[in-house]
Amino acid sequence: MDRRVISLCLSLSLVLLFAGCASKKVASSSGDQSGQAKTEAIQPDAIKTVPPERSFDRRTGSLPPTNSLSPSTASDSYALGDVFFDYDRFQIRKDAMSVLDANSGWFRANGSKTVLIEGHCDERGTVAYNLVLGEKRARAAKKYLQDLGVQASQLQITSYGEARPFCKQQNEDCYQLNRRAHFVTK
Repeated sequence: MDRRVISLCLSLSLVLLFAGCASKKVASSSGDQSGQAKTEAIQPDAIKTVPPERSFDRRTGSLPPTNSLSPSTASDSYALGDVFFDYDRFQIRKDAMSVLDANSGWFRANGSKTVLIEGHCDERGTVAYNLVLGEKRARAAKKYLQDLGVQASQLQITSYGEARPFCKQQNEDCYQLNRRAHFVTK
């Protein structure tokens, strides 16, 4: 009879142990309390194919001459300056503010034109992470311009993540050129 009591007590203890552990919530490394992986959906305003003549000249590997051209003399493709971001960041840097301030003047002078703001990243990080980061960069540039009075109807965003690098070398100078918000007129 003692064996029955001992085995019954052990069985009951195991049942209580498993029942108690089943009700506990397990936190993931991302801080998600549901126990499931959290995914972030990307919902860009518009995803458009950009004609090659409106994009960087990837064959020569040179930046568009935005600093030397004024909006009145430059083609629309080069009238708007790109802004660059720090590694793994989407906050507007101080040097980017002056570029966006100049871009807002172009928007005021060209109120009927729309622009696609492309968010880009360097190759470090996963494809999914870089798509989200590229979208955040495009959204940050859009918000900054809207805060300056640019109409939301003139601005669309998309993210290419790491898919369309400007520079393909694997060094910090090249990575910096790829971490950008690029403006494409329509």
